[in-house]
Amino acid sequence: MGTMKPDELAHLWRQEQLTADMAIGHITQNLVQLHGALEAQRRLLQASLEQQRQLLLALQSTLPAPSGAPSVTKKQKR
Repeated sequence: MGTMKPDELAHLWRQEQLTADMAIGHITQNLVQLHGALEAQRRLLQASLEQQRQLLLALQSTLPAPSGAPSVTKKQKR
């Protein structure tokens, strides 16, 4: 059974050409596909964030700190 797109499901439902069981099955399949796609995007985003953190750490350890510049980690008193 192939998954129908939501607009196609809605059209068939309005035309009363889709039983409740068929609609639930298609909606469940769509939900599983969306969940998989969302999880894949979350993993990619997490990997990208970790890569950016590693690059930032490498830059911070490689580049000399500017003289007279305030420390990024300490709070300044006003």
